Amino acid sequence: MNSTLQTQYQRWLVVESEQLQERAWGDATGTTNLVLGIDDFAIRKGHTYNTGIYNLRGETLLDILPGRKLEDLRAYACQHAAFSSLRPKAVVMDLTPYYHTWVSECFPDALPVADRFHVHGYVIEAVQTVRKNIQGTLPSRAKSMLKARQRLLNPQKASLSDEKQEELNEILRYSSVLQQVHAWKEAFVEWYEHSPDVDAADIRLDRWFEQGEQIQHPAVNTCLKMIRNWREEIVNYHRCRWTNARWKAETTE
Repeated sequence: MNSTLQTQYQRWLVVESEQLQERAWGDATGTTNLVLGIDDFAIRKGHTYNTGIYNLRGETLLDILPGRKLEDLRAYACQHAAFSSLRPKAVVMDLTPYYHTWVSECFPDALPVADRFHVHGYVIEAVQTVRKNIQGTLPSRAKSMLKARQRLLNPQKASLSDEKQEELNEILRYSSVLQQVHAWKEAFVEWYEHSPDVDAADIRLDRWFEQGEQIQHPAVNTCLKMIRNWREEIVNYHRCRWTNARWKAETTE
């Protein structure tokens, strides 16, 4: 009896999944101002990755394709007419060149938008590299304290509790360079949150570049170079304010 019920359930699940996917593709095809999200996720961390395709406006997963290399992506587009027939207004993706190449081939009229979640990650990485460099120069107690509280450097300061903000202030007092790089990181969040339009975003980004150059740290300079190289795609966020962050969180939990 249990075996029969399990078999019936599995059959129902297959049919239901197919119907849901068909409905999702139908919605994407008929959506005005479609915004696609394209993002990879690990099947085996550091070894095997797949690529998810999302209708961000409709909040639906359209498909998962095996792999993330350019040949995998091109093969998928050739084999799936429904994908090629989409007409997205914009496509949100990380800064991996093969995604941008693929999207430009499939959807030349779509606005390429660098995913805010990933771009911010490069700034956080620079902050943590500076922190590690400074940490190695500190007395043992301060070194231990900075290492223990390193995660306080990542979120926006205003999002922390009063207690955590005081702890953050304590570790920032260890180094003027750490204070500078943290203020630079905070300014980047402000740039994303409070630039009212594209013209203002361009002006404010130039100021942020100048702020970073004054820190004169190799990790910050590397981050600035990367953001300059992808400036157009990053600024495009202020033309189409969508991010893959929700899907990224769900696939990495």
